[in-house]
Amino acid sequence: MRNPFLVKTRAGLAGAAGLVLLLLAGCDRSAPPLARQPLAEGSVLAVESTADGRFTLVATGSGPVQVWQQGDAAPLYQWHQGEETTPVVLLAAGPSGLAAATATEYTVAVWSLASGQNLGFYRLEQPLRALALASDGRALLLGYQSGEVEFVNLSSGRRLQFLGHQDRINSLDLSANGRYALSASHDGEVMLWQTADAGILARWRHEHSVNLVRLDQGGRYAFSADAQGRGDIHRLPGGELQARLQVPARGQTFVSARFNVEQGQLATGGTARRLDLWRLSDGVHLHHWQVGLHTHLRPASAMVYSVAFTGPNRLYSVSSAGLGETWPLTHRDPNDE
Repeated sequence: MRNPFLVKTRAGLAGAAGLVLLLLAGCDRSAPPLARQPLAEGSVLAVESTADGRFTLVATGSGPVQVWQQGDAAPLYQWHQGEETTPVVLLAAGPSGLAAATATEYTVAVWSLASGQNLGFYRLEQPLRALALASDGRALLLGYQSGEVEFVNLSSGRRLQFLGHQDRINSLDLSANGRYALSASHDGEVMLWQTADAGILARWRHEHSVNLVRLDQGGRYAFSADAQGRGDIHRLPGGELQARLQVPARGQTFVSARFNVEQGQLATGGTARRLDLWRLSDGVHLHHWQVGLHTHLRPASAMVYSVAFTGPNRLYSVSSAGLGETWPLTHRDPNDE
């Protein structure tokens, strides 16, 4: 990765997108959301929300990345990265909600969510496949097509190459303090390792390609899911299996996940409009919602790109249909029946 140079931003409001409720297409058996916020006029390529759901980054594949604040009628910032014809394909938000990163296949930019200003721009020498960011934008984790993972301390410039994987990297996560990395490759290998010396702390394997990993930022749990819909919760730092999600729907693929350890819950977003809530201790399925659709989009489906716990009784989701939705966390625990 080469030295950074600054890219000018054009922050501001872009157009008026009213907070109107959109009609759902087809039959939806789940309860309606408490609120619905249109974030894009059509389908989106990538979405990432901060852990508290306050900010949401939306990439549509062309034009700037839009940064929305929950409840606003228009974007708070618009971030331009390189040539307009080069799509931003990866997004990351630091656990503190103060910084974010955007990436094309060969460039990465780091931004302040407080001011909207660019904090650095980096050119890469090989195709990027996964991205994660530590709190306050202090460190980046980059996963490549080659199977290499690169940790970069943006304050000191220190770089570390992790070469433990033998296949291309599909997903990454980084602890808030930047000390621990979770990486997964196409061959099903998942590894937890230290960014100080690349020492491996835990590893486990799925039979199929792993498409998603997520760390609990308190360092107690990790979630990994594969292309065949198997989702596992592991205890850290040893990596012992805590629970396997009791998936009620065949063929479900996990796209996003977020821990709420204080409430003993895990939220996941998937294909076919699925938003699900699970019990952390044993993987029991607690509740399911179907996210909304734009009626003019075909095919009439959506992937849930991002989930966030916005309070003790609220869950926030953003889907490929460009809708941010807030849901009430009202469910029956099977142990209470």
